[in-house]
Amino acid sequence: MKMRVLGNRKKQSGLVLIVAIVLLAIVSVLAAFTTRNAASTEAVSGNVRLTELATQAAELALRHCEQSVARVITEAAGGTPPSPLYPTDFTEAHILPAGSESNWESPGVWDSVTPHVYVLPLAKMNQPGLTVTYKRPPECMVARVPTQLASGAMSTQTLFVITARGFGPEVPAADLVRSRPVGSEVWLQSHIELQ
Repeated sequence: MKMRVLGNRKKQSGLVLIVAIVLLAIVSVLAAFTTRNAASTEAVSGNVRLTELATQAAELALRHCEQSVARVITEAAGGTPPSPLYPTDFTEAHILPAGSESNWESPGVWDSVTPHVYVLPLAKMNQPGLTVTYKRPPECMVARVPTQLASGAMSTQTLFVITARGFGPEVPAADLVRSRPVGSEVWLQSHIELQ
């Protein structure tokens, strides 16, 4: 039994194949672009997360040092610190003398072993029972700022500049010589005046 094809047979020119290859190439380029864009967005999101965590660490150090200075100076002046008593091991030895309030600008001061850089206990950052987020605790530096009294005399008892720097979770712990940290780092500063 033989089949017959009715009508004229046209010669196929392969146009469909060319169109399919072009469309496949376009779809492949779009897919590659989308994948690259997604990876870029993920990297940006990761960097934002690290910066936010470093900012939180710096904020904690700044608030801790503000409270610590208030307690230490109030006690040194013979006053009663506010209740409840803020727990800290910060001492007056951590406060830089007047005239050295610009020391915070020098990375060499931060990245050396000195009593003027107060390092928060890592336990304040990594709460017990939770995952360990930070390897290097945040730090702060406090300096007295000379102020002129109404009488014209200079006083160094009430105004302080507090600078804190926090690190992201990817920053390794400080070594014995306190090498320069590598990774995300955020600096915050405040001025407080004690009455």
